[in-house]
Amino acid sequence: SQVQRPVGLAGLRAAMWRLLGTPTRGPLAGAISGIVGGASIVVFASPQASPTAPPGAAAAREGPLSRVRACSGSPCARGGSTVRCEGGGSTTLAGKIDPYGGIIVDALALPHDLPSFEARLDASLAAWRGSNVRGVWLKIPIRKSVFISAAVDRGFAFHHAEPAYCMLTHWLPTGEANPLPRGPSTQVGVGALVVNQEGKVLLVQEAVGASAGKNIWKIPTGVLEPREELLEEVGLKAQFVKVLGFRHTHALPFGKSDMFFVCLLRATCKDTSELTLQRSEIAKAKWADIREFLEQAPYPRDMPVWAELYAACVGTDGVVGNVRGIRAEKVPATPDPKGRQEYYYF
Repeated sequence: SQVQRPVGLAGLRAAMWRLLGTPTRGPLAGAISGIVGGASIVVFASPQASPTAPPGAAAAREGPLSRVRACSGSPCARGGSTVRCEGGGSTTLAGKIDPYGGIIVDALALPHDLPSFEARLDASLAAWRGSNVRGVWLKIPIRKSVFISAAVDRGFAFHHAEPAYCMLTHWLPTGEANPLPRGPSTQVGVGALVVNQEGKVLLVQEAVGASAGKNIWKIPTGVLEPREELLEEVGLKAQFVKVLGFRHTHALPFGKSDMFFVCLLRATCKDTSELTLQRSEIAKAKWADIREFLEQAPYPRDMPVWAELYAACVGTDGVVGNVRGIRAEKVPATPDPKGRQEYYYF
């Protein structure tokens, strides 16, 4: 595989001497890059390491100086630095080598027009194959979605999409099963089991959705963070306490799995009698005894999964939320430069 490491002027000079025939313990393992006077130089030790070398070309047919090419942008490096090398009149796409021998293309550095993208993608694929790159991750912003068909024509496949971009992948090795992970496969929903100071739970009737107009009371649900749902739909502020339980179902929307978490929240305001409803979402709202909800037919009383899930949220003493539930504990760790936090649940 191609090994690239930034070196100074002395290191670059040593690399050049090796290519010109100075005795050494062995050939250079890949490409060595260096910065000289603000410009980046890449020295390729063999035709296989060069992004533009034809497959199977013999080293003897190519003079040593023809294996030196100019690079624009940051120096090539393994494990994080941007790669953008010129050769044969076209520039390869910038990207970062990932820990698995693949490359993640820099979406912010994509060309602005389709012909340039096609030319750079063709040059990049040749370079990556020659350097034994394995998986390629290509993120295309929605404003450049015209590039998608060109990438698909060259072997890329859809991985996942978000409102602002589409992610495509390409597994380059032939005769080898594609081990790249699949795209997100699970939709997550939340239900807010909100309790006030009197021990009553908040129930709503939806203005839209499957239960609209059927006189069915339910707890507030959605796919956002539960506190945001409450504030948005009924104008109520509440404090998250814990996850009481969850339901996992396969092959639901778009053939994906669905996980629905029931969360215990406590209303933080003293007066919970006044609720401000978002009329486009909520038709009615009220505070009620949990038993009224559990005995409502057909939902949830006559639906075993829902009946069991909601019944498990009530303690043996009849108090809502007086169960162990699923607690989250923050993992002690050194400061993360990206501000990420980790938790474990039990």
